[in-house]
Amino acid sequence: MDWRQALQRWRDERSRVGDEDVVANLQRVRFLCPLIAAINLIGAIALVPGLFNATQDASWRWALLAAHLAMASVMGLFAFFAFRLRHAYRATITRWLIWACVACGTGIVIFMAAVDQWVTPNITAYVLTCVVAGVAIYMTPPASAVLYGCSYLAFFMAIGLTQVQPEQLLSNRLNGFIAAAVGWAISVLLWRNFTTITLQQAQLFQANAQLQTKQRDLERLTRLDGLTGLYNRNTFVELTLRELSRAQRQGSATTILLLDLDHFKRVNDTWGHPAGDAVLKNVAVLLGSSIRATDLAGRLGGEEFIILLPNTSEVAARKLAEKVRTKIEATPTLFDTTSIRCTVSIGLAGTTALEKLSFDTLYNNADKALYLAKQHGRNRVE
Repeated sequence: MDWRQALQRWRDERSRVGDEDVVANLQRVRFLCPLIAAINLIGAIALVPGLFNATQDASWRWALLAAHLAMASVMGLFAFFAFRLRHAYRATITRWLIWACVACGTGIVIFMAAVDQWVTPNITAYVLTCVVAGVAIYMTPPASAVLYGCSYLAFFMAIGLTQVQPEQLLSNRLNGFIAAAVGWAISVLLWRNFTTITLQQAQLFQANAQLQTKQRDLERLTRLDGLTGLYNRNTFVELTLRELSRAQRQGSATTILLLDLDHFKRVNDTWGHPAGDAVLKNVAVLLGSSIRATDLAGRLGGEEFIILLPNTSEVAARKLAEKVRTKIEATPTLFDTTSIRCTVSIGLAGTTALEKLSFDTLYNNADKALYLAKQHGRNRVE
C-alpha cells in the first residue's frame, strides 16, 4: 500500500512539474556532453603512445581507444542535437534524446570497464558514471530504477566476460551493485528536491500573480468609481492638476465641463435605486464614447460628472458639451422593460496658460455656470 501511494504521488508530481525537468536536463546535456567529449579525447590521446609498443599486447589499448573515440563522438553528437532542440523542450524527441544520451554513455562506460578487466580490476569509470548520472540528470524514481537496473545487469554480464579471477569478479560485481544503488538513491533524492522546489516555485508564482491581480483591483478601486468605472473625485483632481501644470508650461488652453443630471431624484423615487444606478452607468458609457482619448471623465458623486478637455478652447468645448447633452437626451436607459429618459445640465469653464487659473477656481466657475443652466430651465449648456 505504501509503495502504491508513493508511486501515485510520484506520478502526480511528474504531471504537475510538466516540462521543467526537460528544460533543466537539456541545459545540462549542452554543458556536460562537450566536457565529456573533451575528456575522452584527452584519454584517447594518452593511449596512443602505448599502441606501438611491440613488447606488450596492445589489444586492450586499441579497445579502450575505440571506446574513448566512440564516447567523444557520441557526446559531441548529443551536444549538437541538444543545442538544436533547445527551444523544442516540449517535443517527445527531446525527452528521448536525453534518455538516449544517458543510455549510450552508460553503455560505453560499461564496455570500458569490461576492457579494463583484462589488465586491472578497476571499475572507477562505472562508479563515476552512476554518481554523475544521478546528480546531473533529473529522472523520475521509476525511470531511474529501470535505467540503473538495466545498467547493472549489463555491467554484471560484461565484466564476467573479461575478469577471470572469481574473487575479483565477485568484488567488482558487489561494488558495481553498490554504485548503482547509491546512484539511484542520489537520483531519487535529487528528483524529490527538484519537484519540491519546482512546485513551490509554481505556487509562489501563482500566489504572486494573484497578489498582483488583487493589487491591480485595489488600485482600480482606489482610483475609479466603483459604479461607473470613471475616475473618482480624488483621482480626477490629481490628474487635472498635472494637466493644468503641463498646459501652463506649453501655453495651451484647458476647459472643464461640470454635468448634473436633471431631476435625477425622480428616477430613484419612481423606479428605485437600481434604476438610478443603471442610468448613471448609461451616462458614463455615453460620456466615454463622446470624448477623445486624451480627455478625462470622472464622477464627482451622486449624479454629478466632470470632464477635463486638454488643449481645448471654450468655443470647441461648448460644441462638445452640446454633443454630449444631445446624446444623453436622445439615448434612454433600458431598465427591465422600462425606457428611462433623462437630460443633463452642463456648466463650462476654461482657462488659458496666461491666466493660470487653479483647479479650484475652474471648478467654482464651472459650478456657477451649472447653476445658471439649472436656473435657465435645465437641459442646456452655460
